[in-house]
Amino acid sequence: MRSGEEKTGKPLHWLLNPWTIFTGIMLGCVIGLRFKELADHLTILADIFLSLLQMCVTPVIVTSVIAGLARLVARRLSGHFLRRLLMIFVLGVVFASLVGLVAGILGKPGVDLDTNTRNSIGQMIAQYQVGAVDKKEVGAEGFSGFFSAIVPSNVFRALSNGQNLSILFFCILFGIALGHVRTPAGRATLSFMEGLYDAFQTLFSWILHLFPFGLCFLFASQLSHAGFGIINMSIKFMAVFYVTALMLFIFYNTLIWFRRRGSFFSPMIALREALVVAIGTSSSHAALPSAMRCLQENLKVDKGTANLVIPLGVSLHPQGKVMYYVLSVIFFAQIYGISLGFQGILITLIGSIFAAMGPGLGALVSLSLVLKALGLPSEPVVVFLIAKLLDQKGSGALVSTFGNCTATVLAEEPVVLDQQKERL
Repeated sequence: MRSGEEKTGKPLHWLLNPWTIFTGIMLGCVIGLRFKELADHLTILADIFLSLLQMCVTPVIVTSVIAGLARLVARRLSGHFLRRLLMIFVLGVVFASLVGLVAGILGKPGVDLDTNTRNSIGQMIAQYQVGAVDKKEVGAEGFSGFFSAIVPSNVFRALSNGQNLSILFFCILFGIALGHVRTPAGRATLSFMEGLYDAFQTLFSWILHLFPFGLCFLFASQLSHAGFGIINMSIKFMAVFYVTALMLFIFYNTLIWFRRRGSFFSPMIALREALVVAIGTSSSHAALPSAMRCLQENLKVDKGTANLVIPLGVSLHPQGKVMYYVLSVIFFAQIYGISLGFQGILITLIGSIFAAMGPGLGALVSLSLVLKALGLPSEPVVVFLIAKLLDQKGSGALVSTFGNCTATVLAEEPVVLDQQKERL
């Protein structure tokens, strides 16, 4: 651990204790359900806390991907490693989509819903029609727009707008180019990037000490607006989703345990900080710095591997979101009584993978196209209803974070073996 963390982290270490965090969550739930006026005032503090976390995300992505790729290229290990990583990413998202498909077909979350639940869904559609976005804004770009948006025409605009896929594309190219610069200036630039990464990791570790308070504010704000109405309407979907998420969680834990051995629960314990951040903030991006630090310090993963795979995986390997989108589409197909044939299943799987990779509105664009291709209502209101009614981003972020940590452990082996051979 770095000296800056030692000086500031030890006196406040109790703030990162799981029981302290759990107390903050419970207090937020009580405030949100019993003291709604107070919860409304805490919304601004919840927004500030999320902004503090997100403030570090883009700098960490930029510095870690550039430095990680540059190191790999400089070691001349990039080709073998990146091919292995690509295979892991592809298999990971395909596996998550298939798990979501099987869970939707067997669990039948949209079948046999009672009349009151169907009426409630109809009322929510009518309610959200008032504030829905113009149809041109949601459905016009399509998949071609999604791919063209990956390449930034202005990297500084992409940075200011938080366009993570565009930023990632630029960082990959820049990191590869930097790795081929074999001059003292190139090595100095690489060291500078690694120093920036360490600085932002230290800053993030300071912000984490506000976590119990931030979670209290977040839960209070969310529950004061949602209450139990949405939960009651989507209870069957939630049951299927959480069982499926738990199965994926156990599967990922088993893979890491198989690689690292020790206690079966040691991977969960080693990554607990990152997992708590993911589920508490409902964001795998916010958990990115914690995940990299936990992998390096607790699971002894190579720093270069962790700093490269985790940022790439957040955008290109979002298993939790993939499973969530597949399950959501099947849920609505079952509500409308539409039977998905082989072609419909293929559209659902491929479309959900691309939708999960899209940031913000881009995800809704892709998802609306999937619904339209299946003959389901694809108006903006239905897409926003999916996002609101079936919103399980916290658990989805938890699954994605754990899955990306698993991918990092699986991808590390070739690098470690090659380094051992070099020492011999």
